[in-house]
Amino acid sequence: MKKIKLLAAAITLCASASFAADGMFSDALPKNWNADVLASAQFTRHHYSNWKNGADGVNTNVWILKYDADVIGHFSHFDWRTLVNLEWGQTYMKGTGTRKTNDKIFIETTVAENDLKPFEPYAGLRFESQFTKSYTYDDDDVKTAVSCFMDPAYFTQMLGVAYVPNDNFRQSLAFANRLTISEGYGYADDKDTKKFEKYKDEPGLESVTEYKAALSSLASFRTRLWAFVNFHGVDEIDGKWENYLDVTIAPLIVLSVGVEVAYDKDIDEDSQYHDSVNLGITWRWF
Repeated sequence: MKKIKLLAAAITLCASASFAADGMFSDALPKNWNADVLASAQFTRHHYSNWKNGADGVNTNVWILKYDADVIGHFSHFDWRTLVNLEWGQTYMKGTGTRKTNDKIFIETTVAENDLKPFEPYAGLRFESQFTKSYTYDDDDVKTAVSCFMDPAYFTQMLGVAYVPNDNFRQSLAFANRLTISEGYGYADDKDTKKFEKYKDEPGLESVTEYKAALSSLASFRTRLWAFVNFHGVDEIDGKWENYLDVTIAPLIVLSVGVEVAYDKDIDEDSQYHDSVNLGITWRWF
């Protein structure tokens, strides 16, 4: 028993040292670069056998993989920033089967002129899509595909100015052109025309508000509010508000709470809401 306790203590100490707040690869980062990179794996399992103690006894497996990166390179006259947010996860429930719960591809890169701080004129490109097919299910559990990789896909080109008073807050306002690609599911189609459109260009204005803060040595919070209005009118506004709270429970173990609210008229006339609470292994790379 003493050997087991000593081994557990040694593993904990090694994990604490290897996965400190600076990240396991921080020493390899050039001095003019800042990075906040996390990779996580989360798994939940419920298994019942002849269980009659107040539960329905439905066997369930849930697993989610995530990768988040915010990397900034500082140069003599400009800053180069890249954001990456990747998610994929599934849920298996006995009687229902396996269904997808998380699927997200978000990649954004911007180049900003830094001689006018706290104001930063910038240009950028953003790509958004998903990895695999998504389905809807009817009452008979018959599934119908509604989206897939590159359908829809969104390419946004931005040219604007950001207000960056410190490392925690950023407010960006830009002229943007949002290109929607949808070759099969109709997300780019204009319902008022007979022709089926596979591509849609929407020039407009974009606002992005970002805030992040370390609440303590163990907890951090970040929020991102995005809004886009094309030049057709105010009834064409799309938006997404993302909020995440991460709390370190033990070395490598992080509790994550997320709340997202989104609205996209091309997808649904009503707003969309999603919240999640996940506990899993998290590796800080930088």
